[in-house]
Amino acid sequence: MGHFFTRIAWTIIIPLLLASNILILTWRPATAAVSEWLDEAGVGTVYVQMQQRQTEQGLELAAAEARNNEVSARIQATGSAIRQRTVQSASATVGSLPAGAVPYLGWAVVVGVTGYELMLACENLRDLNALYSDFGIEADTSDESMAFICDPDLRSFAEAYERIPDALAEEYAEFQAWAKATERALPAATVPAE
Repeated sequence: MGHFFTRIAWTIIIPLLLASNILILTWRPATAAVSEWLDEAGVGTVYVQMQQRQTEQGLELAAAEARNNEVSARIQATGSAIRQRTVQSASATVGSLPAGAVPYLGWAVVVGVTGYELMLACENLRDLNALYSDFGIEADTSDESMAFICDPDLRSFAEAYERIPDALAEEYAEFQAWAKATERALPAATVPAE
């Protein structure tokens, strides 16, 4: 009789176990079904642990993507604001060049445009510092630099203006001589062909 059970084991049970192992190793639904069944029975399986880990990583990835989108939008908004202020600053500088050459009035234009450029630079620095703060980056701009740019001592401009008028005429004459020399040195402007 013992021999009979051994023969049944060899002919039925062992091939059945081998087939189930092959199915579990090669067919994912079989692996999932057996792993869930063993997990319900209280036997931990690597498959169930991997599924739990994959779910956790999916949640972490979704949170990281949301944070990345937030960071990207904030950086893009700050960059756009800085770009716009840079264009405004450059436009003010270029636009003020002719008026800056006018005696006495030119000094006021230079001071006004410089004040405007300082205001734009201050806003750029504030935006960058806020961006750095939002993302936990330590800002490199010192309080002293911020005060110098954002709260300039405009009295120094007034004091300089009081000392300049006599020298301004000489400087203006030098500028005119330079402008004439430069004008002769430059090639004639050509109209682009359409």
